[in-house]
Amino acid sequence: MLFFGLIGKRLLWIYKKLFPKKYYIGIFRGITFTFSCLFLFLAAGIWFVDWNKLF
Repeated sequence: MLFFGLIGKRLLWIYKKLFPKKYYIGIFRGITFTFSCLFLFLAAGIWFVDWNKLF
């Protein structure tokens, strides 16, 4: 989790440099939300496949 926190802080810093102030928070939230959804679906898929192999 600490690793992801460091990546998030670095990304936020990059977005602050690239985009104007009123845009970067929205863009950052959108991209973070998308990545978290993808990660959740991936984790759920892996868990489901493992569960099917067990039984």
